[in-house]
Amino acid sequence: MKTYYSHVKRYRLNKKRFLTVCIVAAVLLLTIIILTTPLISPAQYRIENIAPSRLGVYFDVEKDQGVLWYYLSAIDNAEGISDDKVSFDRSSKIALYLRGAQDHDQVLEQIRSYNDNRAFLKQVAGELKRFEHIDMVYRDKVFPLADGYEYSFDDGFGGRRTYGGERKHEGIDIMCDKGVPLVAVCDGKVEQKGWLELGGWRIGIRGEDGIYYYYAHLIRYEPNIKRGSHVKKGQIIGYAGDSGYGEEGTSGKFLPHLHFGMYEDDKAINPYPFLKIWEEEKISISQ
Repeated sequence: MKTYYSHVKRYRLNKKRFLTVCIVAAVLLLTIIILTTPLISPAQYRIENIAPSRLGVYFDVEKDQGVLWYYLSAIDNAEGISDDKVSFDRSSKIALYLRGAQDHDQVLEQIRSYNDNRAFLKQVAGELKRFEHIDMVYRDKVFPLADGYEYSFDDGFGGRRTYGGERKHEGIDIMCDKGVPLVAVCDGKVEQKGWLELGGWRIGIRGEDGIYYYYAHLIRYEPNIKRGSHVKKGQIIGYAGDSGYGEEGTSGKFLPHLHFGMYEDDKAINPYPFLKIWEEEKISISQ
């Protein structure tokens, strides 16, 4: 019995077209992976992982002793020191063992005179690698107010707020006169600009460190600042005021100030210990 297949179409694989489709699919998959992967490696500490009071101590000791703050933090973490046991005196004493250390290897060598336990040293070595993100946020920034103007601030992060409903304060209020120039704390891109009921005239800048820096209650913007603009560290972006808490244009509901916020992975973090250090770096602007 004969079987005839003359009516059946035969298809040949177009290898060139198939390869093109595979490449396009691979590129799309890689793009999706990149866009959905957190900017901060899971191995890296986030700012929210470390108590602000603890960061403040380490930052102060680095300023006083010249020893990188995260060397001290790595040692405390390796020893399992709780937040309430971290102090300026304790960290200053440990810093004496680390004077002059230029890299992780030197830290591990010098800290042997403090604790030569092999397990401890291994733990410190692992901890030292996990602070790159926080140190990038901490380092090479400037204060958000220009130099030469009076101001004051304290740690009001997390305080109670009632306008618009019960909520927590997600930043630090830097009290100052209306019209004080505000500057970008780092290089970045303007992601948001315009009116918010709570924030008044506000600017949101995504820093190159991945942090979203939020400036609220401005009286006016610097003319060349637009959404999508790239800004440089120390560049004037606007002027402090008292806008907000109402419909567009509302002002005078509170004393003039800059509400300064920082957001890591869209979660508010306490800017206070960073601002205390950045106070040392102000940009002078002709008045």
